[in-house]
Amino acid sequence: MSRHLIALGEYLRARRDVTTPEEVGLPSQAGRRVPGLRRDEVALLAGISPEYYLRLEQGRGARPSDQVLHAIARALLLDQESRLYLLRLATGSPPPTARDADRVAEQIARVLSRWPHTPAYMSDQHRDIVAANPLATAFGHGGLSAGSNEVVRLFNDRMKASLVEWEAMTRSAVATLRRDAHPDSPRLREIVDQLSADPDFARMWARHDVSGPEDAVFHIAVDGVGEIEVEGQNFAVRSLPGYQLTVMAAPPGSITESVFSRMSTALTAATA
Repeated sequence: MSRHLIALGEYLRARRDVTTPEEVGLPSQAGRRVPGLRRDEVALLAGISPEYYLRLEQGRGARPSDQVLHAIARALLLDQESRLYLLRLATGSPPPTARDADRVAEQIARVLSRWPHTPAYMSDQHRDIVAANPLATAFGHGGLSAGSNEVVRLFNDRMKASLVEWEAMTRSAVATLRRDAHPDSPRLREIVDQLSADPDFARMWARHDVSGPEDAVFHIAVDGVGEIEVEGQNFAVRSLPGYQLTVMAAPPGSITESVFSRMSTALTAATA
């Protein structure tokens, strides 16, 4: 069995487990033994035989056709990002290679350094931060500095306690990690191994999500201030596939704006 077909089977099983009969228009039944859909239900919805679908989940046989994959995607209610990921798993093809990554990261780092009042950073396909401005480094208590990992920092006790929307934002971050990193990447395996002892990560990773809100308004507790509101936005870096630019903005006239301003002033004074 090929590795990419095994990965495809794992993905199908995970998405079947989190898709309920009610979501796809099937009647719910008391005493169901599975949390989501049964294999025969997915096969029925996709218009393929249960035996063939079983082979797909087991990673056996030849690569399924795009027609079959799209039918299964419809049956499992996959969105566009999830469909693209499904097709990528089926082909086993790596994502496009990022060219001149170091040069582009240096250019972006210079641009970010000129944003004194807005925390911003860029992460690669593994959510390793490759460039960050001083305000992002200070605001993230060092966890958003170059060399840190955006996903790993979300699973520390401080973030779990201070980030109000921790569950939703962390699930989204984990989803982008699975979406952008190649399944066979040694760095991805390193991150997964590092976090696997955390039951929250194990639960989120087992869902095989590859899509989630790219932008969000979130609230985080700041020492001596209380909860502040931050507008987070993520932008794809066109020249670097899988890379992402994250900007955290303060609503005009908000307490957040004052916090960022004071932090920026302190950083400027420290480097003067």
